Amino acid sequence: MTEKENTFGIVASMTGYGRSSGESPAGRVTVEVRSLNHRYLEISVRAPKGILFLEPEIRNLVRERFSRGKVELFISHESDAPDFEIDLGRASEVAKALREVAGMLGDTVRLEHLLAAGQVVTAREVEIPEEMSQTILEAVVEALDRMLSHRRTEGKALAMDLDSRMENLENKVLQISGLAQEVPDRVRRQMESFLESAHVGNIVDPQRLEAEIALLAQKSDVTEEITRLKAHMAAFRTALSSGDPVGRRMDFLLQEMQREISTIGSKSSHPVISGLVVDFKTELEKTREQVQNIE
Repeated sequence: MTEKENTFGIVASMTGYGRSSGESPAGRVTVEVRSLNHRYLEISVRAPKGILFLEPEIRNLVRERFSRGKVELFISHESDAPDFEIDLGRASEVAKALREVAGMLGDTVRLEHLLAAGQVVTAREVEIPEEMSQTILEAVVEALDRMLSHRRTEGKALAMDLDSRMENLENKVLQISGLAQEVPDRVRRQMESFLESAHVGNIVDPQRLEAEIALLAQKSDVTEEITRLKAHMAAFRTALSSGDPVGRRMDFLLQEMQREISTIGSKSSHPVISGLVVDFKTELEKTREQVQNIE
């Protein structure tokens, strides 16, 4: 692990997968769990009816580990006990009736005729004894922990990518900040050039000219926006190293950055600043797409 990686908290992705299984005298249970991006925590448990009595406890196990994402658990059970039963009484009655008909037609009765009558072979829900609860819950815990590890591994890669993108954005703000200091002189030169081309420079009151230049420079001043932008980026880095679920916090900070950079773009007439604003917005959108994956 690099020195920079050590500064990150435990950032987790919202996508992951885990699988586990367990055995007991009552059979074998297999648990698969997967998670996808979601604004909140949504839990879905799919299991045989005999296992659903554990659903509240299973949901609590999920909540203990995750705060966001669509989490789906699939639980299956296998045992040596047959999952069907044959109604011998029904089979005897059907066979007797079929033989009578077959005798009238000079035909024979075969097994497929018996089964086609229905209600002879029926599916049976295998009962899962309560003593298997511990085996099931242990398999659920192991599957969830494996998915958690998967989400954290993916989150570490996301954190590295977000750190790189934030550094890129910080560099662009640094360039904008330097160029913004040139705005008053640029406004002055533009005003003087306009007056000269209009041949009215010698009749304009110098004090009035200074006042107009100061007013235009003030309207183009983006110092406050840059200050707030830097504060939002610092807060983003703090969130990245906090170790808490910060996806929604990061998304909010990116929205605020979007607001400030848009204001800078509308206030500044500097062509280079305008180009940097476009680049900033493009990188910001890519950053936001990545943040959508963060828990």
